[in-house]
Amino acid sequence: METLIFAFARALKSVFAPGMMRVFAYSVLLTIVVLCMFWVGASQFLVWLFDRPAAENLPFDIMPLIITGTTGVLAWFLFPGIMPIIVNFFDDKIASLIEREDYPHSQPIANPPFWPEFWHDAKFSLMVVGINILVLPLYLIPVINAILFYWLNGYLLGKEFFIMTARRHIPLTEAKKLWNSKSRMITVGGIALTFMATLPVLNLFAPFWGIAVMTHIYHRNKQGAEILPPYR
Repeated sequence: METLIFAFARALKSVFAPGMMRVFAYSVLLTIVVLCMFWVGASQFLVWLFDRPAAENLPFDIMPLIITGTTGVLAWFLFPGIMPIIVNFFDDKIASLIEREDYPHSQPIANPPFWPEFWHDAKFSLMVVGINILVLPLYLIPVINAILFYWLNGYLLGKEFFIMTARRHIPLTEAKKLWNSKSRMITVGGIALTFMATLPVLNLFAPFWGIAVMTHIYHRNKQGAEILPPYR
């Protein structure tokens, strides 16, 4: 718990690290753009969907309400799953600036290649969305839906964000071992990240905050991790 509190507090402080404000603004702007693109795309899909013969008897006046409400629910429901795609554009820069300020003696051995990481994150996001759709019937059960949603997505996002930051320093196999040894703590961090991602306005800061938190968690728990080239 002490490590989590430390990581949460340092992640907020990291916004003011030298050179970070520009990256922070960029991450927020990119998040807004992605959300708007998703909103427009989902809205257009629903317009097409409801413009079917089966929907001809629906009163026209309620169509905008149906479309707006449905896309709002979809955006809230799916946003945590698409965050890894967003952070792929700036995760290395955020981690580098944090390490330059707080961990100057622990620079990465190699930077992750962009496109392989991007496609990995895209596949991960599709997996998260797919899993959430599979358990959708359980989301209809009160109380259980909230517990399941935050635990499931917290587990998946916590693991992905942590390994994303750890792989800058150690091989994937070692990153997974380190995650496994600290999985409970990282899952709690992932739950906090998922919760933040579902709150209006705060969700704009969630991708940045997630990378910052996991960077601090990694450096607080890296003892014993084998230092080898992570992308050999």
